[in-house]
Amino acid sequence: MIRITAACGLKLSPYQLERWRTAGLIPRPGPDTQVKIGDTKVYPPQTAALVAGLLVCAPHCRSIDDLALLAFFNEVPVPFDPVRAALLTAYFPQYSKDREQKDEALQRIPAKHRGQEEPWYDWAEAAAFVDMENQAAVRQMRDNLRRRRDLATASRHELDGRVCGVLTWLNAPALPTHDSVFMADLRAAMAFAGPPEQSRAAWLLAAHCHSEQLAERSETSGSERLDTFLAVTEKELRSLRELVKEALDAMWHMATEGRCRRFDVNSPSMARGAGRMLVEWTTVRRAHPAGARPAQLLVDSLRSLWSLCSTDSVGEGRGAFECRTRPGR
Repeated sequence: MIRITAACGLKLSPYQLERWRTAGLIPRPGPDTQVKIGDTKVYPPQTAALVAGLLVCAPHCRSIDDLALLAFFNEVPVPFDPVRAALLTAYFPQYSKDREQKDEALQRIPAKHRGQEEPWYDWAEAAAFVDMENQAAVRQMRDNLRRRRDLATASRHELDGRVCGVLTWLNAPALPTHDSVFMADLRAAMAFAGPPEQSRAAWLLAAHCHSEQLAERSETSGSERLDTFLAVTEKELRSLRELVKEALDAMWHMATEGRCRRFDVNSPSMARGAGRMLVEWTTVRRAHPAGARPAQLLVDSLRSLWSLCSTDSVGEGRGAFECRTRPGR
């Protein structure tokens, strides 16, 4: 194997070879993993392609999990078990951390204010507090709100309060379309009729939240998500990878004003993010119709928001809006 990769201009060390064998990334020599040519047993071309792919990804990675994920999302034929283990490591510690952040945010709500609204309201407010950490989206919403004449001289504190209010209702089961004050804030924060480069991060965050409002909402636990993911087959895993890559392309197309159509997963951090999206979708897809695709859900959610925000206001027109947001254009 070392000689084969050297012939391709790649350097494979004995240490790497053994480390990857131990981790299950490449098979050990044996009757089931080698073919006989004359009196010599060699790895088949598929294994050589696998090792070559790992060697290309390896310089960017510090751990086996990162290598497995980066190779997987770059379509290197990595074995199923190490990829599944890496996805578990990427998703569940972050899932627990996110839950802890929301629980901490919930505890910061004054006790006298908790439970005054519907049972879901406190949790929606806690989720909004966490979403406020998305600095790019919050900054865009705040700047868009300031463009409204009555908020032109508003303090940052007031504007942040309005942004948090918008995010609270975006994390609620449904938007209060009957509330004219809230809808005015939502229309201003989204600024669909304004320069898109000033609102793309805000649109992505809002579309993600609103897509959950369009789904069938249900409570899940970490153990339920784990069981759901462990039931995923190798074939399903490859299919899920394509759905995630399609969704990343759609988001990147939107974020770059249509200049770029493909999002390259070229670093461990990007691979971990894509991996978390994949594991999340194994549970989230149950709340959507069979065959739903996350990329299309994102666009449908954004168009739904556009439609709601265009009521009682003059927008650019549905045709023009769809031309600016259609994936793959």
